[in-house]
Amino acid sequence: MSKLRIPDVRKQFPLLKEYIYFDNSATSLTPKVVIDSMNDYYLGYCANVERGAYRLAQRATQEYDLAREKIAKYLVNCQPQELIFTRNFTEGANMVAFALQNPLLDRIDEGFGYASPLIDNGKNANIVATAIEHHSNLMPWIRLSKALGVEFRTVSPTEEGLLTPEAFNSKVDKNTIFVAFQHVSNSIGTLHPAKQIIDTIKQINSKALIFVDGAQTVGHMPVDFNYLGCDFYAFSGHKGPLGPKGTGGLVVRKGLLERFHPFHLGGGTILDVTLEDYKLKNDHRQFDGGTPYIPGLIGLGTAAEFLEEKIGINRIREHELSLSERLLRGLQAIDNIEIYGPKGLEQRSGIVSFNIKGWLSHDVSLTLDEKWNILTRAGHHCCIPTMRFLNILDDYGGNVRISLHLYNTEEEIDTALTALRKLAG
Repeated sequence: MSKLRIPDVRKQFPLLKEYIYFDNSATSLTPKVVIDSMNDYYLGYCANVERGAYRLAQRATQEYDLAREKIAKYLVNCQPQELIFTRNFTEGANMVAFALQNPLLDRIDEGFGYASPLIDNGKNANIVATAIEHHSNLMPWIRLSKALGVEFRTVSPTEEGLLTPEAFNSKVDKNTIFVAFQHVSNSIGTLHPAKQIIDTIKQINSKALIFVDGAQTVGHMPVDFNYLGCDFYAFSGHKGPLGPKGTGGLVVRKGLLERFHPFHLGGGTILDVTLEDYKLKNDHRQFDGGTPYIPGLIGLGTAAEFLEEKIGINRIREHELSLSERLLRGLQAIDNIEIYGPKGLEQRSGIVSFNIKGWLSHDVSLTLDEKWNILTRAGHHCCIPTMRFLNILDDYGGNVRISLHLYNTEEEIDTALTALRKLAG
């Protein structure tokens, strides 16, 4: 199948006629094909899923199930039964924290009681995260450690902001029950060696559960849950995958899913209910409490198919790296600009962050918008500890971030560099 060229891709995003959009880490633009699929649902078969016997209800359920299959196959390479739909990455992280603190309560072997917990928070137990996580991949684990009464530890990156497998050796031990870390930094764009980190952790403690933040990888580069070997992998649908806001996914290793306590109980989650107990569904559907965001998740399935079939996720990775290289080379040639993150391109994503000496980061971003219609993000990017690690929070209020996607072009990069030369001069 022939793949779309960038000019053809850009036709899916009318906003690009007016703006240079460089804020894809916060939220990417939504292609017309995704919006059309959502409208098709609303206008053609607007029924609830897994509820009705009539034909429109059956079609809604079929499209909803097909979306799960597409997202699992194209975005994260997992089994559809391992994929829980969420509103965003943050909800996925909090679902894991809830399940780690609360063992599954269900009708088991004709009795109503608790399943064995996912973790054993015995003597000297500890939870490990890193010093450069997004708040959504830090706060739930701090709270969980307090709730369980266990030690909370953090791993520090290199000076360039790279997490190395060796850095986990001094923090992970036989008493570690849970480890959380990012696949790509949303604030400085570092691509960490996730597979090697996971292997290192499992070698030290095969029982430690591992959660990976994939919010900045999924849709930007190939992700293989099976290959990585982690226990949980969470992502947002509205960033790399180009899906609607309010969508996302949490992948849970199948052996754990059977003991994973749902965050919500109610309609759609059960096989049977009495006045004394209940029996939950024994698959991923037990996590679809109430009416889900049906059109949005169908739209996310369409987005996943669009990315793989019409573009090619490998091509997106190559395109973003090429643009990042052009941007970094241009920034390095401008006086008074500080660039953050690794020097090597192989350790980078399509995210580049920087500051102009003498400017607050927010002022740079606002000026780029007002004078050139260039939309960037500025501030701490929900990563205050990272900004403190870089020692830029007080002087700059964070940093300026340019985050790229498949529809960005070399011409846009050159326009941004021209503007930044004027501001830094």
